Amino acid sequence: MSTSKNRSLIFIIAVLLLTNIAVLAYFLWYKKPTRPPEGGHDRGRGIEVPLQKEVGFNEEQMSQYKQMRDQQMKAIKPMFDDMRKAKDSLFRMISNDNANDSSVNAVGDAIAQKQKEMDLRMYNHFKRIRSLCTPAQLPKYDSVIQRMMRKMGKPRRDPDRKDGK
Repeated sequence: MSTSKNRSLIFIIAVLLLTNIAVLAYFLWYKKPTRPPEGGHDRGRGIEVPLQKEVGFNEEQMSQYKQMRDQQMKAIKPMFDDMRKAKDSLFRMISNDNANDSSVNAVGDAIAQKQKEMDLRMYNHFKRIRSLCTPAQLPKYDSVIQRMMRKMGKPRRDPDRKDGK
């Protein structure tokens, strides 16, 4: 091989190597900017942001809300765990050829009862938070809760989909 062919090959290899390193660095360090969920609120913080910004909770109200939230989380976490276990047992029945309708319905009824308990617990929690509101804040709080409840159960739109669904 001639020296000019060697130089050309070395140059091409160097360009390919640098390109590969650049692509690897891009995927390792580039973080896609995260959009807040629809509604613009941080989903992980529940209704904390709307309570402050939309309802107008002051520092004392927020402190009381956070205490209530922490108590609620302690009480409801075991309920979520029980629900998950009940659903796991239901879907494990799929592989059991001997599972009859009455046993499947019994587990389904247990799941429904657990869901009812969780929903009533959440209702009472939001009712207690409402008691923190001043009379002027009540309509705003009610509006925030109603909007939040309407969004629950709706599938979240995938922002990366091109078809808009």
